[in-house]
Amino acid sequence: MKNLFALVLLSVSLSATAACPVKRPGDLPVLPDGAVASKAEMHEAQLVAENYLLQAEAYLACGVMNRRQHTMLSVRMDTFAAAYNEELIEFQVRSQMIAEK
Repeated sequence: MKNLFALVLLSVSLSATAACPVKRPGDLPVLPDGAVASKAEMHEAQLVAENYLLQAEAYLACGVMNRRQHTMLSVRMDTFAAAYNEELIEFQVRSQMIAEK
């Protein structure tokens, strides 16, 4: 009986994961250093960051994770977005300093 119950739980969990059309986001993208990055590198970083965050949001919306996993991915997204914004600000400050010369 226990084996049957375990089999049912396994099949339900597999079908719940299969219902999500989006893959779980993988490793965080590497961000360029805003102090030395070119405009093209920062633009590419913007596209990569937006793609990662959109994929993570879509995966969160599937509801296939437990509360702890959901929280961990949410914190990971917030931390990544903050890191990107820091590099972008550093790039913008450097770019403005160069433009004023």
